[in-house]
Amino acid sequence: MGPLASAEFIKTIYEYNIFGEKEQIAPKVLLYSDPSFPDRTEVLLRGEYDWLLNNLTNALYQLCDLQVSRIIICCITSHYLLPQLPIQLRERIISLVDVILNEVLERQENHLLLCTHGTRKLKIFQDNNLWQRAKKYIVLLDDEDQENIHNMIYHIKIYPRAYSSQSNLQFLERMKKKYKTECLIAGCTEIHLLNKFLLTQKKSINCPFLDPLIVVAQKHINTVP
Repeated sequence: MGPLASAEFIKTIYEYNIFGEKEQIAPKVLLYSDPSFPDRTEVLLRGEYDWLLNNLTNALYQLCDLQVSRIIICCITSHYLLPQLPIQLRERIISLVDVILNEVLERQENHLLLCTHGTRKLKIFQDNNLWQRAKKYIVLLDDEDQENIHNMIYHIKIYPRAYSSQSNLQFLERMKKKYKTECLIAGCTEIHLLNKFLLTQKKSINCPFLDPLIVVAQKHINTVP
């Protein structure tokens, strides 16, 4: 799922958790990357996700067999399936939706949610138990802009380095002005690629994303048992 975003997340973890000390004390990280998983938005919106759920469950059990402490699923649309996973798997998963909503509550300022059609239509954020407290700080795109952001996300999925295109950056600036917010939620892990690119640029949009993968790398990696 999201091979480019998953690979970049590994890099992010080490960027935030090596502090000029010996590399031997850096976190141990395992990456299970299987791009053959079907398109989550398509499968989940059709309601035909038995294969997806079974294969996700099997992959998670394989990680547990390797004695992992915590699991991050680098696909927010797939979080729709979390309630259907066995409890022993759910206990190890750091929910990116939880991470985002907790950050929104901590910051207490308006955020514009950028996500796929699947995440939006399945109400993955709205069905989270933190939503009622956080929703006053979250702005949703209108239908036309939602279509545009979905297409942008899928363009990033398919074309390496598409995240750096000038049209994407201009689109984000327009969205910030239109919805009167400086904060953008990376509600799809592909946006992590775009966010990392922006963070390396001297002339980027005024504020970085609320990016759950960066939050996990900063706050959660060194707190695992």
